[in-house]
Amino acid sequence: MSKVIQLRKELSKISTGYGLMSLTWKEPPVPMDQAFKTMHQVIKLAQARNHKAFFNVGEFYGPDYRNLTYCKEFFAKYPDLRKDVIISCKGAYDGINFVCQGKHDQVIDSVKACVQNIGGYIDIFEPARLDMEICSKDEVYPRETFEALAELIEEGVIGAMSLSEVVAKEITAVHKDFAKYLACVEVELSMFTTDILHNDVAKVCSEYGLIIICYSPLGRGLLTGQIKTNNDIPEGSYQKAISWFHGDRLKQNLVLVQFLENEIRLKRDAAHAVSLTQIALGWIKHFNSRKEFSGARFIPIPSGSTLDKIEQNFDEDKCKITDEEFTKIEDFLKNFETQGGRYEFVHE
Repeated sequence: MSKVIQLRKELSKISTGYGLMSLTWKEPPVPMDQAFKTMHQVIKLAQARNHKAFFNVGEFYGPDYRNLTYCKEFFAKYPDLRKDVIISCKGAYDGINFVCQGKHDQVIDSVKACVQNIGGYIDIFEPARLDMEICSKDEVYPRETFEALAELIEEGVIGAMSLSEVVAKEITAVHKDFAKYLACVEVELSMFTTDILHNDVAKVCSEYGLIIICYSPLGRGLLTGQIKTNNDIPEGSYQKAISWFHGDRLKQNLVLVQFLENEIRLKRDAAHAVSLTQIALGWIKHFNSRKEFSGARFIPIPSGSTLDKIEQNFDEDKCKITDEEFTKIEDFLKNFETQGGRYEFVHE
C-alpha cells in the first residue's frame, strides 16, 4: 500500500483535526508550555478513539517559523507521540508580502526549510495558494509546483500533497495529473462561509473521494458566541481587523449567532445540552451523512489554546446535530448573507 493511500485511510478515521495557527500567529503567541498541554490533549483524545491526531501547521504562521518550532520542540519533548500524528504543513508562500512562491525551486526550498524547522518528516505539504502568475496562458494551475512536490514525495521527504484555497476546475486538473499523490483539499467552511457547498468544490471532492479539511469552522471565533463587539477580540489577534467584526457588518453577522442560540441551543433539553461551538462543528460533520457528498469526508480543524476549549471542540458525542436541527439551520442560511469579505481588512 502506498503512503498516500495509507494517509487517506488514516484521515478517513478522523472526525476533528487541530489547527495550530492561532497558537503562534499573534503577538504575543500562546506560551509554549500552554500550547504543549493542548497539543498533548488532542493526541490523547485521538489515541482514545484508536486513530491518529491531525495537526495543521504553517510555514508562515508567525515569524521565524514559530509555528513549526512549537511542533519541533513538542516532539523533542514527547518523541514517542510523533507516530500518532499526521502533520499537514502549508507553505510555498511569503506570508509577509503575501506573495505565492510556486516555482519549482521555490517549492523545493520551502519544503526543505519546513522539514528542517519542524525537525523531520512532514506527512502532507500544501502550497498555501496556487501561484497563477507562473502559469502559461493555457494552464489551469501551475504544474511545476506539483511536479516539485511529486519529486519530494518520491524521495520520501514528504508523504503526500494537499491543495489549499482552490476552485473546482483546479481540483479537477490537479487530480487528473497527480491523483496518486493527492491526499486532501483544505478550504474554508463554516456557516459564515458556505461557498464550497455551492461552487462545486465539495462536489468534485466527493467525486474523487477526497478528504475536505475545513479551516475556520468557527467563523474565526464568531460562532463561539463569545464575540459581541470588536473589543471582545484580544489585541494582537488578526481577527480584530477582519471586516466581519466591525460596525454594522458585525451587527448583521451576529443575527446568525443569535438564531443558533435561540432556535438550536436553547431548545435542547438539559440532557442534550451543547455549546454554540459544538453546534457549529456538528453542522459541518453532518455533511458526512449527506448523500450529495457521500464520496468526501469533511474534517473541521478548530484551534483551541486551553484545555477547556480542546475538551469542548473534540467532544465527538456533543459535536452532533439532529436532522431536524440541520434542516432548520439550512433554511435560515438560505436567507442569510455574511457581511464583509473573508480577507477584507479594516484599520480603524
